Amino acid sequence: MKQIVKELSMFIEKDGQRFIKEGKALIQTKRVEIKEGKQIEEEVFYNPAQIINRDLTVLTIDTFSENRQPITILDALSASGLRSVRFAQEIQNIKEIYANDLSLASLALIEENIKLNEISNVKIYNMDANKLMKEDIKFDVIDLDPYGTVCPFLDSAIHACDDSLLCITCTDSRVLCGPDTQKCFAQYGTARTKMNCFAENGLRTLLYTISQAAGRLGKAIKPLISFYGEFYLRVFVHVIKDKVETHKLFSQIGNLFFCQSCQSFHVYPYGQKEEKSYKINKKPIPSKCEVCGSLFKINGPVWIDEINNIEFVKKMLTNLETKHTHFQTFDQIIGKLTGIINQHEVSSNPYTYNMTYLASNLKCSNISKKEIFAGFQSLGYKIAQCYLQVDLYKTNAPNQAIYDIIKTWKKIKYSDNYLKNIQENTPAYTILTSEIQYKPDFTFKPTFNSAKMFYPNLEGFGPKSKAIQRKIIELEGEQAIKKQKID
Repeated sequence: MKQIVKELSMFIEKDGQRFIKEGKALIQTKRVEIKEGKQIEEEVFYNPAQIINRDLTVLTIDTFSENRQPITILDALSASGLRSVRFAQEIQNIKEIYANDLSLASLALIEENIKLNEISNVKIYNMDANKLMKEDIKFDVIDLDPYGTVCPFLDSAIHACDDSLLCITCTDSRVLCGPDTQKCFAQYGTARTKMNCFAENGLRTLLYTISQAAGRLGKAIKPLISFYGEFYLRVFVHVIKDKVETHKLFSQIGNLFFCQSCQSFHVYPYGQKEEKSYKINKKPIPSKCEVCGSLFKINGPVWIDEINNIEFVKKMLTNLETKHTHFQTFDQIIGKLTGIINQHEVSSNPYTYNMTYLASNLKCSNISKKEIFAGFQSLGYKIAQCYLQVDLYKTNAPNQAIYDIIKTWKKIKYSDNYLKNIQENTPAYTILTSEIQYKPDFTFKPTFNSAKMFYPNLEGFGPKSKAIQRKIIELEGEQAIKKQKID
């Protein structure tokens, strides 16, 4: 298997202590203390699978800080202090960093890790994150990396933002992307339906929730970059107080009318711009799918504007290649940023199509990437591979054109067996027997970028336990060991 990171986080054991080398930071996650005849060992949360998350965060904050006065960063849920230490070591334009955690065990480790790295611009706080964010402190960057949903912290975080960067992780992918749709509606306010592009839908659901929290406080958001890491979602948004941008929210939120039979869809914004203001959208809603005749399901409300700022991402790529070549996930981030830039021509088109799934719907084998691009480009449409999930493509082509490309390909490859194993009165039969309106040319020479965007998961990939582990060893008498969880 190809080496996909330059070097995994390095674990070092010394004098009974465990140290981790990540980026330019050296930290310990385990603290040992001898007290009253007992050896107390405390170990805080560390997940090596999230190295790409932390690398990406350093890069995003560093890019955001350009051409600004020295910035103040809040690491609201600091745990071991790893992020704070990395910020201090790897970002130049920093005034001070607030490393906060409610756990006393975490607090002690943060202090030791700051001393270990000889850092002077980090302030340590032991407060409830919501209370700290409601203090009269101006934060240029707030990093929220909770266990599970970010929802309990959103209002306070938006309150503390003014022309600020808000970095948010959600590890409840089962809620945002998976089967727990009732909890998604309860927490995020979106009624989700099952679809292949679940990662993008999860990100748009999260951005909708953030935008609503901002709107209630007279603020607006501008997504800079959005990332999906299989068990977590990560978004970086610029929060501003701007009346014009707040009014624009009416056209940035909408519903997705989705056909589960053939995966066709229509995006319907709530508002549209008329002269100098935004009015309610009066565009007619289709009563049923124009491709297969099935009824639509509603997915929404969701964020339907762009989820990445292409110009900002280009700056990130430049900074990565010039200032952050030490990143352990350098190649992975190069692939993701390049993938975002490559889809810039269709980035304003929400949602994607799984061409493998659409082909299987019509009982035909996969269409090669070259043939997919030839089919779309020969008809004059833009197409790009999605950076979030394999087999997904983003395009400005209408639903009918997408299926006509697959139908034409099947006619060429299957000829007399075109309707083999297709039952009458099914969506597939309706699609295959309808007239082909768009006629692609598969001999067309397509252009596309072959940059690698997807890599195998690292060993041990996945979410870790929330708890901080404490082990108490009796040094006198019987060797009794107790473990307890500290939230």
